[in-house]
Amino acid sequence: MENRRSKRIAVGYKAEIIYGGKSFECVIENLSNVGAYIVTASTNTEINFKPQEMLELRFEPNSGEIVNLQCRIMWSKQTLPHRLTNRIGLEILNPSWDQSTSFV
Repeated sequence: MENRRSKRIAVGYKAEIIYGGKSFECVIENLSNVGAYIVTASTNTEINFKPQEMLELRFEPNSGEIVNLQCRIMWSKQTLPHRLTNRIGLEILNPSWDQSTSFV
């Protein structure tokens, strides 16, 4: 049984994260009102996303609507064997769902 604060929904949104001054493509696998689980696109080099650091998550749930969320990295795991993809759990610090027409 899951012990989550909020119900998560599977979404599969293509997204972008801004971390350490760099932009990375990712997919939002699931989303809640306080968190997200993302998987980064494969990169040429290993990237170490450090817990407790901040990043920005940007995505477009509907055409023309951009959602920008400030997030804290809660955990990160590199995908084996090559470690060129990351699975990341995020805490959303500024949930703005009431300002979005996609989540009303």
